[in-house]
Amino acid sequence: MRYRRQETFRYILPNPRTIPYRLVWEEKELYDGEGLLLNVSSHGLKLRSDYLFPLSDDLQIHFLFDLVPTLQPIELMGHVRHRGQTGSLYDYGIMLDVKADETQQLVTMIKTYARENK
Repeated sequence: MRYRRQETFRYILPNPRTIPYRLVWEEKELYDGEGLLLNVSSHGLKLRSDYLFPLSDDLQIHFLFDLVPTLQPIELMGHVRHRGQTGSLYDYGIMLDVKADETQQLVTMIKTYARENK
């Protein structure tokens, strides 16, 4: 029997980058803020923020990814899967809700960013 193993990758930013986010809860905008993008993959990311997000399945986090100026920004949405605390800051593991075409755009953006920031 043959197994097809799909490898995922996670890019750890050598210099974390500030990105804007918007919290939407029960279809109402809850908070606009900025956080540090620590790492990113095709299906998730790690974000550090000084804002304490409510942990709810109904909470949506919206991002505009523009890591590479020459590529079109990508609007993404995700949900918090876990939270940790480092001093007064919170680290969030966020699972992105991405479609196949968005996944490919995101992977292209991550790889381009990694090449340009060696």
